[in-house]
Amino acid sequence: MNNISNIQLFVNVVEKGSFSAVARSMEVTPSAVSRQISQLEKELGARLFQRTTRKQSLTEAGDIYFQHAKRLVDDIEVAKLAVKKLADKPSGRLRITAEADFALTFIEPILPEFLQLYPEIQISINMNSAPLDLIDENLDLALRIGHLDNSSLTARKLGDSQSVICASPNYLLKHGQPTHPHDLQTHNCLSFNSKISNNRWRFEMANHPIEVPIKGSLSVNSLSFLRKAALKDLGIIMIPKWMVHDELLQESLTPILEAFSIMQPSTPINAIFTNKRQLAPKTRAFIDFLTQRLAKG
Repeated sequence: MNNISNIQLFVNVVEKGSFSAVARSMEVTPSAVSRQISQLEKELGARLFQRTTRKQSLTEAGDIYFQHAKRLVDDIEVAKLAVKKLADKPSGRLRITAEADFALTFIEPILPEFLQLYPEIQISINMNSAPLDLIDENLDLALRIGHLDNSSLTARKLGDSQSVICASPNYLLKHGQPTHPHDLQTHNCLSFNSKISNNRWRFEMANHPIEVPIKGSLSVNSLSFLRKAALKDLGIIMIPKWMVHDELLQESLTPILEAFSIMQPSTPINAIFTNKRQLAPKTRAFIDFLTQRLAKG
Protein backbone atom coordinates (compact mmCIF):
# COMPACT_ATOMS: atom_id res chain seq x y z
CA MET A 1 0.00 0.00 0.00
CA ASN A 2 2.91 2.37 0.71
CA ASN A 3 4.18 1.77 -2.83
CA ILE A 4 0.77 2.63 -4.30
CA SER A 5 0.63 5.78 -2.18
CA ASN A 6 4.12 6.83 -3.30
CA ILE A 7 3.28 6.16 -6.95
CA GLN A 8 0.12 8.27 -6.69
CA LEU A 9 2.17 11.02 -5.05
CA PHE A 10 4.78 10.85 -7.82
CA VAL A 11 2.10 11.23 -10.52
CA ASN A 12 0.59 14.12 -8.57
CA VAL A 13 3.95 15.90 -8.37
CA VAL A 14 4.52 15.54 -12.11
CA GLU A 15 1.04 16.84 -12.94
CA LYS A 16 1.15 19.78 -10.49
CA GLY A 17 4.74 20.66 -11.45
CA SER A 18 6.35 20.97 -8.03
CA PHE A 19 6.75 19.43 -4.59
CA SER A 20 5.46 22.60 -2.93
CA ALA A 21 2.22 22.63 -4.95
CA VAL A 22 1.48 19.05 -3.93
CA ALA A 23 2.45 19.80 -0.33
CA ARG A 24 -0.04 22.68 -0.20
CA SER A 25 -2.87 20.52 -1.59
CA MET A 26 -2.09 17.79 0.95
CA GLU A 27 -1.47 20.26 3.80
CA VAL A 28 1.96 18.82 4.53
CA THR A 29 5.48 20.21 4.23
CA PRO A 30 7.47 20.01 0.97
CA SER A 31 10.11 18.02 2.84
CA ALA A 32 7.51 15.35 3.66
CA VAL A 33 6.68 15.03 -0.05
CA SER A 34 10.37 14.92 -0.88
CA ARG A 35 10.97 12.08 1.60
CA GLN A 36 8.28 9.94 -0.01
CA ILE A 37 9.66 10.55 -3.50
CA SER A 38 13.16 9.68 -2.24
CA GLN A 39 11.79 6.45 -0.78
CA LEU A 40 10.26 5.58 -4.17
CA GLU A 41 13.55 6.36 -5.95
CA LYS A 42 15.41 4.15 -3.48
CA GLU A 43 13.02 1.25 -4.15
CA LEU A 44 13.39 1.71 -7.92
CA GLY A 45 17.14 2.26 -7.79
CA ALA A 46 16.87 5.27 -10.09
CA ARG A 47 16.48 9.03 -9.85
CA LEU A 48 13.11 10.25 -11.10
CA PHE A 49 13.67 14.03 -10.86
CA GLN A 50 16.47 16.45 -11.62
CA ARG A 51 16.21 19.03 -8.85
CA THR A 52 17.59 22.60 -8.88
CA THR A 53 16.85 25.54 -6.65
CA ARG A 54 14.47 26.99 -9.26
CA LYS A 55 12.77 23.99 -10.84
CA GLN A 56 12.58 20.25 -11.17
CA SER A 57 12.28 18.07 -14.21
CA LEU A 58 11.89 14.39 -14.95
CA THR A 59 14.92 12.28 -15.71
CA GLU A 60 14.77 9.80 -18.58
CA ALA A 61 13.92 7.08 -16.05
CA GLY A 62 11.33 9.38 -14.48
CA ASP A 63 9.64 10.02 -17.81
CA ILE A 64 9.41 6.29 -18.61
CA TYR A 65 8.15 5.55 -15.11
CA PHE A 66 5.52 8.30 -15.32
CA GLN A 67 3.97 6.80 -18.48
CA HIS A 68 3.37 3.50 -16.70
CA ALA A 69 2.53 5.01 -13.32
CA LYS A 70 -0.09 7.30 -14.85
CA ARG A 71 -1.93 4.33 -16.38
CA LEU A 72 -1.81 2.52 -13.05
CA VAL A 73 -3.19 5.50 -11.12
CA ASP A 74 -5.94 5.99 -13.72
CA ASP A 75 -6.89 2.29 -13.46
CA ILE A 76 -7.10 2.60 -9.67
CA GLU A 77 -9.47 5.57 -10.02
CA VAL A 78 -11.61 3.65 -12.51
CA ALA A 79 -11.75 0.73 -10.06
CA LYS A 80 -12.80 3.05 -7.23
CA LEU A 81 -15.58 4.53 -9.35
CA ALA A 82 -16.79 1.06 -10.36
CA VAL A 83 -16.98 -0.09 -6.74
CA LYS A 84 -18.68 3.15 -5.68
CA LYS A 85 -21.24 2.73 -8.45
CA LEU A 86 -21.87 -0.84 -7.34
CA ALA A 87 -22.27 0.27 -3.73
CA ASP A 88 -24.64 3.11 -4.61
CA LYS A 89 -26.99 1.28 -6.96
CA PRO A 90 -28.20 -2.34 -6.96
CA SER A 91 -26.42 -4.01 -9.86
CA GLY A 92 -24.41 -7.06 -10.83
CA ARG A 93 -25.09 -10.79 -10.73
CA LEU A 94 -27.12 -12.04 -7.77
CA ARG A 95 -26.53 -15.74 -7.07
CA ILE A 96 -29.36 -17.43 -5.17
CA THR A 97 -30.10 -20.95 -3.98
CA ALA A 98 -33.65 -22.02 -3.16
CA GLU A 99 -35.79 -25.14 -3.05
CA ALA A 100 -37.25 -25.91 -6.46
CA ASP A 101 -40.91 -25.75 -5.33
CA PHE A 102 -40.46 -22.32 -3.75
CA ALA A 103 -38.39 -21.00 -6.64
CA LEU A 104 -40.83 -22.15 -9.34
CA THR A 105 -44.04 -21.28 -7.51
CA PHE A 106 -43.17 -18.06 -5.70
CA ILE A 107 -39.97 -16.55 -7.10
CA GLU A 108 -40.42 -17.20 -10.81
CA PRO A 109 -43.75 -15.29 -11.12
CA ILE A 110 -42.40 -12.15 -9.42
CA LEU A 111 -39.03 -12.01 -11.20
CA PRO A 112 -40.26 -9.89 -14.16
CA GLU A 113 -41.43 -7.15 -11.78
CA PHE A 114 -38.17 -7.25 -9.81
CA LEU A 115 -35.97 -7.15 -12.92
CA GLN A 116 -38.01 -4.26 -14.29
CA LEU A 117 -37.37 -2.34 -11.06
CA TYR A 118 -33.66 -3.24 -11.09
CA PRO A 119 -32.58 -3.69 -14.73
CA GLU A 120 -28.87 -3.73 -13.82
CA ILE A 121 -29.21 -6.91 -11.73
CA GLN A 122 -28.82 -10.37 -13.29
CA ILE A 123 -30.26 -13.36 -11.41
CA SER A 124 -28.73 -16.84 -11.17
CA ILE A 125 -30.80 -19.44 -9.27
CA ASN A 126 -29.53 -22.81 -8.05
CA MET A 127 -32.63 -24.90 -7.26
CA ASN A 128 -31.42 -27.33 -4.62
CA SER A 129 -33.21 -28.78 -1.59
CA ALA A 130 -29.92 -29.56 0.15
CA PRO A 131 -28.24 -26.72 2.09
CA LEU A 132 -25.29 -25.34 0.13
CA ASP A 133 -22.22 -23.61 1.51
CA LEU A 134 -22.62 -19.99 0.43
CA ILE A 135 -18.90 -19.29 0.43
CA ASP A 136 -17.78 -22.50 -1.28
CA GLU A 137 -20.49 -22.21 -3.93
CA ASN A 138 -19.97 -18.45 -4.40
CA LEU A 139 -23.59 -17.68 -3.53
CA ASP A 140 -24.98 -14.37 -2.31
CA LEU A 141 -28.20 -15.63 -0.79
CA ALA A 142 -30.01 -18.80 0.30
CA LEU A 143 -33.79 -18.95 0.72
CA ARG A 144 -34.89 -21.67 3.10
CA ILE A 145 -38.20 -22.75 4.60
CA GLY A 146 -38.00 -24.16 8.12
CA HIS A 147 -36.34 -23.54 11.44
CA LEU A 148 -32.60 -22.95 11.17
CA ASP A 149 -29.78 -24.63 13.02
CA ASN A 150 -27.20 -22.52 14.79
CA SER A 151 -24.88 -21.11 12.17
CA SER A 152 -22.19 -18.53 11.62
CA LEU A 153 -24.34 -17.19 8.78
CA THR A 154 -26.83 -14.34 9.16
CA ALA A 155 -30.55 -14.92 8.61
CA ARG A 156 -33.46 -12.55 8.08
CA LYS A 157 -37.00 -13.80 8.39
CA LEU A 158 -38.99 -12.91 5.29
CA GLY A 159 -42.34 -14.28 6.41
CA ASP A 160 -44.16 -17.46 7.34
CA SER A 161 -45.22 -20.43 5.29
CA GLN A 162 -48.82 -21.11 6.40
CA SER A 163 -50.30 -24.57 5.93
CA VAL A 164 -53.74 -25.40 4.57
CA ILE A 165 -55.65 -28.66 4.10
CA CYS A 166 -57.55 -28.81 0.84
CA ALA A 167 -58.94 -30.96 -1.96
CA SER A 168 -60.57 -30.47 -5.32
CA PRO A 169 -64.34 -29.83 -5.46
CA ASN A 170 -64.79 -33.00 -7.56
CA TYR A 171 -63.03 -35.15 -4.95
CA LEU A 172 -65.17 -33.71 -2.14
CA LEU A 173 -68.34 -34.12 -4.19
CA LYS A 174 -67.54 -37.78 -4.77
CA HIS A 175 -66.18 -38.71 -1.32
CA GLY A 176 -67.79 -36.18 0.99
CA GLN A 177 -66.24 -33.32 2.96
CA PRO A 178 -64.59 -34.11 6.31
CA THR A 179 -66.06 -32.17 9.26
CA HIS A 180 -63.65 -33.47 11.92
CA PRO A 181 -59.95 -34.44 11.72
CA HIS A 182 -60.81 -38.06 12.53
CA ASP A 183 -62.85 -38.19 9.30
CA LEU A 184 -59.56 -38.04 7.42
CA GLN A 185 -58.96 -41.71 8.25
CA THR A 186 -61.60 -42.69 5.69
CA HIS A 187 -60.15 -40.46 2.97
CA ASN A 188 -57.28 -40.74 0.51
CA CYS A 189 -54.74 -38.34 2.06
CA LEU A 190 -51.79 -37.50 -0.14
CA SER A 191 -48.70 -36.73 1.92
CA PHE A 192 -45.51 -34.75 1.55
CA ASN A 193 -43.29 -37.49 2.86
CA SER A 194 -40.79 -40.06 1.67
CA LYS A 195 -42.58 -42.74 3.70
CA ILE A 196 -46.15 -43.85 3.05
CA SER A 197 -46.54 -45.54 6.47
CA ASN A 198 -46.52 -43.93 9.93
CA ASN A 199 -47.71 -40.54 8.63
CA ARG A 200 -49.78 -38.39 10.97
CA TRP A 201 -51.44 -35.00 10.74
CA ARG A 202 -51.73 -33.07 13.99
CA PHE A 203 -54.42 -30.60 15.02
CA GLU A 204 -55.31 -28.61 18.10
CA MET A 205 -58.81 -28.00 19.48
CA ALA A 206 -59.54 -26.24 22.79
CA ASN A 207 -55.85 -26.57 23.71
CA HIS A 208 -55.99 -30.33 23.22
CA PRO A 209 -53.91 -32.03 20.53
CA ILE A 210 -55.57 -34.30 18.02
CA GLU A 211 -53.30 -36.70 16.17
CA VAL A 212 -54.74 -38.44 13.15
CA PRO A 213 -52.98 -41.28 11.32
CA ILE A 214 -53.53 -40.76 7.61
CA LYS A 215 -53.07 -43.05 4.66
CA GLY A 216 -53.33 -42.65 0.93
CA SER A 217 -52.26 -43.74 -2.50
CA LEU A 218 -49.43 -41.21 -2.86
CA SER A 219 -46.49 -39.93 -0.84
CA VAL A 220 -44.05 -37.61 -2.59
CA ASN A 221 -41.32 -35.13 -1.65
CA SER A 222 -42.42 -32.52 -4.20
CA LEU A 223 -45.02 -29.91 -3.32
CA SER A 224 -45.64 -29.21 -6.99
CA PHE A 225 -46.36 -32.89 -7.61
CA LEU A 226 -48.67 -32.95 -4.58
CA ARG A 227 -50.63 -29.91 -5.81
CA LYS A 228 -51.09 -31.39 -9.27
CA ALA A 229 -52.30 -34.68 -7.80
CA ALA A 230 -54.95 -32.87 -5.75
CA LEU A 231 -56.06 -30.89 -8.83
CA LYS A 232 -56.59 -34.23 -10.59
CA ASP A 233 -59.05 -35.25 -7.85
CA LEU A 234 -56.75 -37.87 -6.30
CA GLY A 235 -57.19 -36.89 -2.65
CA ILE A 236 -56.73 -34.47 0.24
CA ILE A 237 -53.45 -32.63 0.83
CA MET A 238 -51.78 -30.52 3.53
CA ILE A 239 -49.65 -27.91 1.76
CA PRO A 240 -48.24 -24.38 2.19
CA LYS A 241 -50.75 -21.70 1.19
CA TRP A 242 -48.23 -19.98 -1.10
CA MET A 243 -48.11 -23.18 -3.12
CA VAL A 244 -51.87 -23.17 -3.84
CA HIS A 245 -52.60 -19.43 -3.56
CA ASP A 246 -54.04 -19.12 -7.07
CA GLU A 247 -55.92 -22.43 -6.88
CA LEU A 248 -57.68 -21.34 -3.67
CA LEU A 249 -58.65 -18.00 -5.24
CA GLN A 250 -59.93 -19.73 -8.38
CA GLU A 251 -61.70 -22.37 -6.21
CA SER A 252 -60.07 -25.22 -8.10
CA LEU A 253 -59.03 -26.36 -4.61
CA THR A 254 -61.28 -26.05 -1.56
CA PRO A 255 -59.94 -25.54 1.99
CA ILE A 256 -61.36 -27.97 4.58
CA LEU A 257 -61.31 -28.38 8.38
CA GLU A 258 -60.73 -24.65 8.81
CA ALA A 259 -62.32 -24.76 12.28
CA PHE A 260 -59.41 -26.86 13.50
CA SER A 261 -55.96 -25.39 14.06
CA ILE A 262 -53.09 -27.26 12.49
CA MET A 263 -50.33 -27.85 15.03
CA GLN A 264 -47.24 -25.94 13.91
CA PRO A 265 -49.37 -24.30 11.21
CA SER A 266 -46.50 -22.24 9.86
CA THR A 267 -42.77 -22.42 9.35
CA PRO A 268 -40.46 -19.43 8.82
CA ILE A 269 -39.15 -18.46 5.41
CA ASN A 270 -35.61 -17.15 5.84
CA ALA A 271 -33.06 -15.35 3.74
CA ILE A 272 -29.56 -16.51 4.68
CA PHE A 273 -26.38 -14.61 3.83
CA THR A 274 -22.81 -14.39 5.07
CA ASN A 275 -22.30 -10.90 6.43
CA LYS A 276 -25.03 -8.43 7.38
CA ARG A 277 -22.69 -5.43 7.58
CA GLN A 278 -21.42 -5.90 4.03
CA LEU A 279 -24.74 -6.87 2.46
CA ALA A 280 -24.56 -5.78 -1.17
CA PRO A 281 -27.28 -3.44 -2.47
CA LYS A 282 -28.39 -6.08 -5.01
CA THR A 283 -28.92 -8.62 -2.20
CA ARG A 284 -30.67 -6.15 0.08
CA ALA A 285 -32.97 -5.05 -2.75
CA PHE A 286 -34.03 -8.65 -3.47
CA ILE A 287 -34.60 -9.47 0.21
CA ASP A 288 -36.73 -6.33 0.70
CA PHE A 289 -38.72 -7.13 -2.44
CA LEU A 290 -39.42 -10.71 -1.33
CA THR A 291 -40.47 -9.54 2.13
CA GLN A 292 -43.01 -7.12 0.63
CA ARG A 293 -44.44 -9.74 -1.69
CA LEU A 294 -44.73 -12.38 1.03
CA ALA A 295 -46.56 -9.86 3.21
CA LYS A 296 -49.14 -9.42 0.43
CA GLY A 297 -49.82 -13.13 0.54
